[in-house]
Amino acid sequence: MPESSRRIFATQNIRFVKIAKVPLSYAYAWCTDFRSDDGKFSGSTARYRVLKAAPDRAVRIRTAKSAGKTPVIAIELVRLMPPDRWHVDQVDETDLAAVDYELTKLGPNKTRIELRITERWMTPRFPSRSDYLRTTSDYWDKLVGALETRHAQGRPPRG
Repeated sequence: MPESSRRIFATQNIRFVKIAKVPLSYAYAWCTDFRSDDGKFSGSTARYRVLKAAPDRAVRIRTAKSAGKTPVIAIELVRLMPPDRWHVDQVDETDLAAVDYELTKLGPNKTRIELRITERWMTPRFPSRSDYLRTTSDYWDKLVGALETRHAQGRPPRG
């Protein structure tokens, strides 16, 4: 549980890149199709509720089981900047995150996905930089795999 003062115990700035073998427009549509079943792509048991506030704005509420009786809740405010960028501000009980996503066309069926993350930890127990980068990168490896599989199957990018 975070300190009641909302003290920031650490800030981590992470940048990494993934390459997806799909067209940029497909990657953008798939990545910004915020849905209630998004956790299935990474194996997460978290549940999502998505509110489309406007064509370029969304609010996503994530609930996940915790060790205690009460679930962990996160709120994500999403700003879409088609055709190749979006920004997410996330608030939860242990951290504040800001993530900028940018897609770059590398070819007709190849897209670079860049994430720039600023994570502010409001608890003295937070992952090391290397652990955080590893788990986030592993998570995105699963997402890119799901994205490429859907494209290879000829399925539309949106649910």
